[in-house]
Amino acid sequence: MTVSADYQRLTAAESQSGLPLVGQLLAYAATGAPLGHDNRQFAWRPEGVNARQFQWAVDGGLGPLLHRATRDCADVVPTAWREALLSADLTARVRHGNLVDSTLEIIEVCAGLQAGATLLKGISVSEEFYPAEHLRPMADIDVLIPAHAYASVEAALLECGYGRLNHPAIDGHHHGAPLRHAARRTIVELHTVLFRSDSPLCERLLFSLPNVLRRSVRSLYHAMPVKRLSHELQLAYIASSWFNDLTQCKVHPSFVASLLDAVYLLSACRQTLQWKKMLEWLDNDMAKASLYTMVTYLPRYGVEPLSPADLALLASAQRLVGPIQLRMIHRMLDRHLIGGRPWNFAFPPPVPGRYSVSQQFRKKILSRLR
Repeated sequence: MTVSADYQRLTAAESQSGLPLVGQLLAYAATGAPLGHDNRQFAWRPEGVNARQFQWAVDGGLGPLLHRATRDCADVVPTAWREALLSADLTARVRHGNLVDSTLEIIEVCAGLQAGATLLKGISVSEEFYPAEHLRPMADIDVLIPAHAYASVEAALLECGYGRLNHPAIDGHHHGAPLRHAARRTIVELHTVLFRSDSPLCERLLFSLPNVLRRSVRSLYHAMPVKRLSHELQLAYIASSWFNDLTQCKVHPSFVASLLDAVYLLSACRQTLQWKKMLEWLDNDMAKASLYTMVTYLPRYGVEPLSPADLALLASAQRLVGPIQLRMIHRMLDRHLIGGRPWNFAFPPPVPGRYSVSQQFRKKILSRLR
């Protein structure tokens, strides 16, 4: 993909102060732009701001990707960092092998019980879009199954060496107690819906189970039949779950992974995504606003922008994010998520809908009904 004008302007404007390391990783994922040779962007010094940004990237699970991005310029990386990145890469390869084994086992169990499994989040996009699967950090395996099959699938997995982890019982939660395999140390979350019932993302039909299953597609995972979300629904889900996490948990380095998911998906599928048809069934206000905010943000790091027609269509379809709020959200992402500065303020970070009168009114009504 070509480097966008937005990214070129950003690079030129920040060449003196330095493009954050995570920003360079996003640009590497989008364009293959090499890291390490332009010291005006990142000085590769193991102290001060450089050390903070490096640690932020590592804490976000981006060590393997950073190892790959610097393999042709390792001479500029401090020795201690090179060793840390190599260790992170080797560890991720071993861990991902265990994740693959567990995922194949889950698919086999679901097939035996005639409970169709749909892969979600990292375990799906890592194999479908990333240049190497272990580059996508993930804490667990997320699988969507029909609600009526939950008990039988869980029981079968418990017989396969999994055990339940402590998990509070919450009405309307979107998955049950996480299951941990004793030998592999992998964690599985069996979802029956995509979001909690009290989330604004559950309004309308978009993320309802029947609609999700209808818009899932047959696929293969390491040669085993399985289902995944369609590319259009996958992108909407990535954006929605990303801002849902930001809403609930403020800013955390692990949230960069969702940006990388979107970068790799758009790099692979941008020319085939059917934006007009997608917006016809994208009936959730929060999802539309989240998608709009994400796709207008990524071009500054090298992702090719949407066509003016598609962008105008998406902008007009959403009602929660105006120009001022869009700039506020993008600025927050630049400074904190990409720049590696934790959010230590008493008030929450700006996200789509946070300053929407209708959204605040809705939250007050729901709080009174509980």
